[in-house]
Amino acid sequence: MKTNRSVISPLQIDAIAVPGSGGLIGMTICPGKDEYAGLGIPSGPWKRDLDLDLQVIRDWQAQALVTLIEEFEFELLSVPELPEKTRAFGIRWVHLPIVDVWVPDRVFEEEWEVAGEELRQILREDGRIVLHCRGGLGRTGLVAARLLVEFGMAPREAIRRVRAARPGAIQTREQEEYVLRCKS
Repeated sequence: MKTNRSVISPLQIDAIAVPGSGGLIGMTICPGKDEYAGLGIPSGPWKRDLDLDLQVIRDWQAQALVTLIEEFEFELLSVPELPEKTRAFGIRWVHLPIVDVWVPDRVFEEEWEVAGEELRQILREDGRIVLHCRGGLGRTGLVAARLLVEFGMAPREAIRRVRAARPGAIQTREQEEYVLRCKS
């Protein structure tokens, strides 16, 4: 089995341009994830280095890193220090957990009122944000598409653009239906 390491396989950030601004939305996997170490297995296909991955995000000039994983996933993916290390790299850290392969709940929606506006402001000012979940597909694609809709893009076009930039994004019917219900 091939192991995906940060040194030989730098973090890939797939980007989408925000309509009406020079802002970019980046999508990626969980930085630093060591998926099997959190389960007590010494190595697996993902054995990344958090510092190297955060350096890639900083070099990409992201102003914010949006983490969509749930609390238990920090240990599962061996990244309990993600919030502190992100801040140490000078990147704003935003935690908006969504259940894997699902859609945002009431708590997310309440937190989005403030966090979403902060992220949209960064993008309006031609800034860059990076979204991630575990694999950078379902939850990440959903939030990227939602942001595009909030910037005036039609929901179906937002889904198409996200999937063109990151094949496999927006993984479930429920996630797709959620985006289709989003409004600008």
